[in-house]
Amino acid sequence: MHVLLDLFFTFAYLALISVGSASAVIPEMERQVVIVHGWMSHQAFVEAYALGLLVPGPNMLHVVLIGNHVAGLPGAVASGLGMIGPTSCILASVAWLIKQPKPPAWIKQLHAALSPVTIGFLLATVWNLGKDTVFLKDIFSTAICFLALLLSVRGLLNTGWIVVLALLAGAIKGFFFN
Repeated sequence: MHVLLDLFFTFAYLALISVGSASAVIPEMERQVVIVHGWMSHQAFVEAYALGLLVPGPNMLHVVLIGNHVAGLPGAVASGLGMIGPTSCILASVAWLIKQPKPPAWIKQLHAALSPVTIGFLLATVWNLGKDTVFLKDIFSTAICFLALLLSVRGLLNTGWIVVLALLAGAIKGFFFN
């Protein structure tokens, strides 16, 4: 029971400090899961995150995978509820405020102020996950990452196809150059 409460409150804390999405707090999530609680290794965390992104659905499915790894189905439920529960309550309150005839001005100001914070969190996520796996290891993998980023940001190709093409490029590189 203690581990379920730890999972719930850890992910509730992460949800409350996240700005934009669950991906914005990946560095802190990894610190909590790997270093503070010791629930899994860095590699297992990266694999759970990658698998969570590949599965159709919300971008926080890795949270459920982490909870499942720690405590099975009850852990998956506890971590999932921790990640969506508190923020859902806050979002419902803000939605109620916005529907008022004259919503408070601070809502627009908060939104404008948090946009750069979201970008910073996402860049920290890319660096934290990529530093041990791709970046600084070889120029080919780094170039594939930046090409995938460019295709994704420009909307030139569906994200699923970008993942498939990156996978093929990595397989070809591994087959011919390793």
